Amino acid sequence: MKRVLLGCLSALAVTATIAVSRSSSDVGVPPVAAALRAFGPIHPRISPQGDTIVFSYQGALWRLPRSGGTMTRLSDGEGFDIEPAWSPDGKWIAYINSRNFSSGDLRIMNAEDGAPVTLAAVQHSKAQASSKLSFDPSGRRVLATFTPESGQPEGLSWFDLETGELSTVLDPPRAVRRPALSQDGKWIAFATNQDVAGQQGGNDGAQADLWRVSSDGGRPERIARWPARIHDLAWEERAPSMYVTSDLGAAPYDIWRILLPHPEKHPQRLTFGQADEDRPSVSRDGHWLVYTDNNEGATALVVLDTTNGERNVVAVTGLNFRKPIGSVRLSIREKPGDDGTAARIAIQSKHAGQADGKFYAPPGALYRIERTTLHFYAYKIAELQLPAGDYTLHAWHGPEFRAIHRDFRVEPEKMIDLAVELERWTDSAALQLYSGENHIHANYGYGEWYNTPESMWLQCKGEDLSVCNFMVANSDGDGVFDRPFFRGEPDPWSDPRTVLYWNQEFRSTLWGHMTLVNLRQVVEPVFTGFKDTTNPWDIPTNADIADRTHWQNGLVNYTHTAQNAADPYLGAYTAKGLPVDAALGKIDSMDLNNSYDAAVPLWYRLLNCGFRIPASAGTDCFLNRIRSRLPGSDRAYVRITGPFSYQAWIDGLRAGRSFVSNGPMLEFRADDKGLGETISLDAPHRARLVARATAQFPLDRLEVVWNGTTVARGKISDAGRRGEIDQDVLLDHSGWLALVASGPTHPDAPGGPQYAHTSPIYVDLKDRPTTSPADAEFFLAWIDRLAAAFGARGRVPNRELEAHVAGQLDEARRRFRKMAGTGR
Repeated sequence: MKRVLLGCLSALAVTATIAVSRSSSDVGVPPVAAALRAFGPIHPRISPQGDTIVFSYQGALWRLPRSGGTMTRLSDGEGFDIEPAWSPDGKWIAYINSRNFSSGDLRIMNAEDGAPVTLAAVQHSKAQASSKLSFDPSGRRVLATFTPESGQPEGLSWFDLETGELSTVLDPPRAVRRPALSQDGKWIAFATNQDVAGQQGGNDGAQADLWRVSSDGGRPERIARWPARIHDLAWEERAPSMYVTSDLGAAPYDIWRILLPHPEKHPQRLTFGQADEDRPSVSRDGHWLVYTDNNEGATALVVLDTTNGERNVVAVTGLNFRKPIGSVRLSIREKPGDDGTAARIAIQSKHAGQADGKFYAPPGALYRIERTTLHFYAYKIAELQLPAGDYTLHAWHGPEFRAIHRDFRVEPEKMIDLAVELERWTDSAALQLYSGENHIHANYGYGEWYNTPESMWLQCKGEDLSVCNFMVANSDGDGVFDRPFFRGEPDPWSDPRTVLYWNQEFRSTLWGHMTLVNLRQVVEPVFTGFKDTTNPWDIPTNADIADRTHWQNGLVNYTHTAQNAADPYLGAYTAKGLPVDAALGKIDSMDLNNSYDAAVPLWYRLLNCGFRIPASAGTDCFLNRIRSRLPGSDRAYVRITGPFSYQAWIDGLRAGRSFVSNGPMLEFRADDKGLGETISLDAPHRARLVARATAQFPLDRLEVVWNGTTVARGKISDAGRRGEIDQDVLLDHSGWLALVASGPTHPDAPGGPQYAHTSPIYVDLKDRPTTSPADAEFFLAWIDRLAAAFGARGRVPNRELEAHVAGQLDEARRRFRKMAGTGR
């Protein structure tokens, strides 16, 4: 397997092989021994003349000759500059300036020197980052998907650069991803999928419909159907054809050339990489095609000569910031004085004393964005060149360490050494608590980067995450991501404090999603209910998959269980099979995070029915994407008796010795019992509750809940960073006790408002079992809705299997009826 450039793991090598221009007067850079290939450009567009490529790189726009050489920065200032587009004469570049890599302002610059062009009209709409920009051949208007300040979607529209008026293209209006304008400006092409609101992506098939509409607007006409998703497209003028990015036949993206109006006839596959080739852009004469290739981790730019099929990676031999430059060298270690560790690093330039400029990372780093901050991960050392000036360094190392914020100055042609010394505010391992999570995607559709175990180790190590469960999974169709990494044991990149384990997300479009961990084999099938795939059926059920997981001593965890607090059944990705599988005894744990307000009350109802389901966490983060959550931004802390190991963590989670947290640390005992244990009583009893919460950032709530009702509130002290409970509570029936803490959002705490919740301590009072008729009735109504949906779908191949599913639903109903007192 190729070793990828992991930002600072290879920073010194990068420094040795890249020349950096020192002023705007530099015409070129002398050739070096080894040029940079996979340095991380995104959104490339080749000029109409075919001689220059413009692209976004670390939040700024740069230009580079098609043949390679020195790349020159064009944009500066606050925000992320993305989705560039050339004017027809090649003199101007339109782009989006975004605060958070989503929607943003439309801007225009001079293509030669980046000088801003003031728009005559005031812009009242935000361009969407999911939409490519295109200039009209007249150069007077720009095509994109816009959202007005009113919030009412305008959809695909023309923006008049002189008047600021929006002209909607589609009737009725709608948003469009990656529209493509023909070179003559007469037609706009776009692709749509078969997805229906309220259903999972791929539920109704992964095929893409290709449409065209007059650039003057109107109703689109469908011109073709392609047998897989289309993620990007570009017109070719020499013939009625297009270049499209698609995942046809595999999980990674490839670029195809298709003929219109019958793309299914003689499609030409142009790329065959192990990862993704994406974002095709073609010169006006059709001679040159440029695209991104992330086979080496970060993206490289590839140019294809369409006349002879020759292709070349565009080699970069220098970076011209058009300013004098200096260097910074970071050394990263944990106090007191270890030999180095990994951290999440952000470096931002300062203007007028405010950190509001561009962010910087080493070439080749798999940079990502958390909220509005671009970061990269570094191990032990990092070195990079920066334009001379003032900067702010930010460093993080997971929730148990204090954030570091430090200003520094870079002088021209000088090196500054900065020691990043990470400091703990708490040490969970000293309490035999180890953090982990059950839902990390290394490579999942719609991403910019390609991850390997090496890059995943760096990111998880940087977040101080001990157990890292990565998911083999499908997305919208037959393709399964990351299956080649599955080992059935910890990955060889694991170390004593950071264990990597490739497991599986089982995805059903009806029953919901489960993360299956501690696997020895991939559980087949990997998915159910995706129309026109190898398994379009709603069988096997999630209960059947749970059995196949338990055969190999795997742990079954339900993930992203509910999103709608008012009605947790609603939603395309809710855990609709969860009550059935809980009643059948198939579930080992359940994720509480992502949507606490919806998931926690649902969990309480299950606990009130007597099901013992420990609390777990899974962020569902996508680490090949620039925008996604951090690994371990929500995590489960599991108490381990004895030495730490992956198996010990799994065993502790299964036993319920866990709490879920995005920052606060919890301790809780009732009498002499800890999390996951049972207080057995012959008669009602007053139990002593002893609880403590500590946090790096202020808390405003600490409570003990008894069968879902608050029975004790803590005293908050130390400016909100400490809470304690020590009081008695009467236990006069069976049930469960748990501790919950929460607090407001803090800039240094990823994942939104602070939250932590323990697994239960259970109470068994003789002859008074845990029961809640109202919650049982709630789940009986839930199962009726689920059974109706199952019947309406009709996705079972024969009556025998239909009877099998009906039997599971009926058995679950029987158990809930018994709880509700409505019969056996």
